[in-house]
Amino acid sequence: MFESKDKKLREIMKDGKAVILAFDHAVEHGPSVYEGIDISPERIAKIAVEGKADGIIVHIGVAKRIKRLVGNLPIIVKLTARTSLTSDDNQIQQIVTSVKEAKDIGAKAIACTTYFGSDREAEMLKIFEEIKQEANKYKMPIFGFAYPRGKKLKSKYDADAIRYAARVGAEIGFDVVKTYYTGDKESFSKVVKDCFVPVLVAGGPKISEEKDVLKIVEDIMSVGAAGVAIGRNVWMRKDEEAINLLKEIRRIVHK
Repeated sequence: MFESKDKKLREIMKDGKAVILAFDHAVEHGPSVYEGIDISPERIAKIAVEGKADGIIVHIGVAKRIKRLVGNLPIIVKLTARTSLTSDDNQIQQIVTSVKEAKDIGAKAIACTTYFGSDREAEMLKIFEEIKQEANKYKMPIFGFAYPRGKKLKSKYDADAIRYAARVGAEIGFDVVKTYYTGDKESFSKVVKDCFVPVLVAGGPKISEEKDVLKIVEDIMSVGAAGVAIGRNVWMRKDEEAINLLKEIRRIVHK
């Protein structure tokens, strides 16, 4: 990586680890899925700041809205998107924001998704190549979401597929890989071992009990993960609970 890219990455992952609050869900899932939950950018920004997250992943519209609210909290702008209004067979995310636009609003890094194994994998690899060239130009770290897809998989949580996707992400130029938890320490340790860049675990759908969320965080950290990029398991809770849970996750990750 370029020296300045390293510097930007260290602002987010000072000890090589990070707790990132993810908030890109309203684009892919739609607001009705979160009925009764305040998904305003201002509320999410407050949780990230008071919960002492190391960074926040958002789309450009949210980034512009919360920029003044988050102070020095690093913003990571998501460049790719899809909606659930498309067919489930349309497993592709297109570029909706440029690296330059993200840089111009003060983002410290960019994020993008690649669905490895989908019928449209070739298109997404080409899309990533375009993003990578621009990210290199502006010396922006890439947080790559390495998500397995495809008809060959029993589920997107297939341990071998996650291991494969994470490795490919590292090979093609992700500076940090975000992927799913395989469900157990033994299989996830192989994901981390074979991925030679930091691995962040996606939070996934909301888990009822906070203790179960914390147990997953403890397990992934015990086998070498670099932290989490967690969203629904935090901000779908009441404000005080969300903030306290984020602080406790941070304690585990950075201990």
